[in-house]
Amino acid sequence: MVSLLINHFPKVQTVCCVSAGAVVYARQGSNATLSWRLPQPAVREFTVRRYSSDTLFHVTNYNKVDITSTYRARAEFTGNIDSSGSGVFSFLLYDVVWNSDRGVYRCYRGSPGSRGDHMSDCGQVLDVIRCGGDYTGSSGLISSPNYPGNYGNNLNCVYTIDAGDTLITLVFEDFSTEDWSDVVRVYDASNNLLVHLSGDRRGYIVQSAAYYRVVFTTSRYYVRKGFKAVWTAGAVVYARQGRNATLSWRLPQPAVREFTVRRYSSDITLFHVTNYNKVDITGTYRTRAEFTGNIDSSGSGVFSFLLYDVVWNSDHGVYSCYRGSPGSRGDLMSDCGQVLDVIRCGERYTGSSGSFTSPNYPGNYGNNLYCTYIIDAGETLVTLVFEDFITKDEYDVVKVYDASNNLLVLLSGDRRGYIVQSAVYYRVVFTTSRWNWSVRKGFTAVWTGM
Repeated sequence: MVSLLINHFPKVQTVCCVSAGAVVYARQGSNATLSWRLPQPAVREFTVRRYSSDTLFHVTNYNKVDITSTYRARAEFTGNIDSSGSGVFSFLLYDVVWNSDRGVYRCYRGSPGSRGDHMSDCGQVLDVIRCGGDYTGSSGLISSPNYPGNYGNNLNCVYTIDAGDTLITLVFEDFSTEDWSDVVRVYDASNNLLVHLSGDRRGYIVQSAAYYRVVFTTSRYYVRKGFKAVWTAGAVVYARQGRNATLSWRLPQPAVREFTVRRYSSDITLFHVTNYNKVDITGTYRTRAEFTGNIDSSGSGVFSFLLYDVVWNSDHGVYSCYRGSPGSRGDLMSDCGQVLDVIRCGERYTGSSGSFTSPNYPGNYGNNLYCTYIIDAGETLVTLVFEDFITKDEYDVVKVYDASNNLLVLLSGDRRGYIVQSAVYYRVVFTTSRWNWSVRKGFTAVWTGM
């Protein structure tokens, strides 16, 4: 139960009766410092244990701390508790290991053998990260362990992506996990859950942010090939299937003389650029794309192109720049490229009132949907209400965003009558799983002016 809580609420949380501090993260094999203030009035004698066993410290007279034999060679008390029990209780734990150190550290009244009562607001949670990594910059790539081979069992991988002040977009170019059992959760810097992914979610685009924390957990049963995800700077471009899309960005300075533009990291090259501004469209896209940029001889200006009759499976995704010719497999260029989100179902609406429904409502919707409904009421404040709402809980999800891309609500299950906070603009995204048994009748929603 504790591990589930850690995964769902990864930074600041309450686990059972521990509420004094944020979760501490440490990579396996590194050191971790845990600290908290003792509740007042302080207890003169207590023990600190991981879960309800394994005594780490025996504390007497508030500040006399004995480390037990189990941890004697691996822990150091570093606190400054005074004779009244005030101050910060802290300790350093060396060479942390996932199975023996991860979990909840709690305080219990009395000696190690007394099995005294648990003390509330006394303790902290340690999450030991066994795989993942910390990444910076405005573009890059992460993948599950052993990708494209199968990942392992019982993983808890944490990837942090910190782009500073740059808004980036994360895209899962490839994604195949055991549905429901093996899960990726993506959080932003404020610890909001942006998305919960499982099963086949190839091409999934996560809402833009400057920071992501990606948590990948697997069960002890089945394994799959996992995922590959890329992030890049620049706003997402939306286009409905069958229509045209324009993508544009400024080349990083100093510009690279020769590079290619490709979708994902595949061999499908869209453009081959030489001498900064000589652009050749490759055979695959020759009849469907047009270069519309204005790059000068120094590499300055806006690189842009128009893509005709976009299709989800062949056009949706990340367009990135790679140094050199198409056959050179050159390095990925940071701050060069954009994301195209092809909308397969949904619609764009204007006006101060209206309605929309899920596909085939009141009949069942389909599998593998990615529907986007845009409601733009101009300067009129409107309120969105889901009059009817039945989806497969946790599998088939509606997310509602405002004009600043803030997530207003995530809905799943039975949410009939739900009223979304008022706004002048909504973007409603409806995604469904690949399982036939999960389909339901979906929803009908109306919006009206205030």
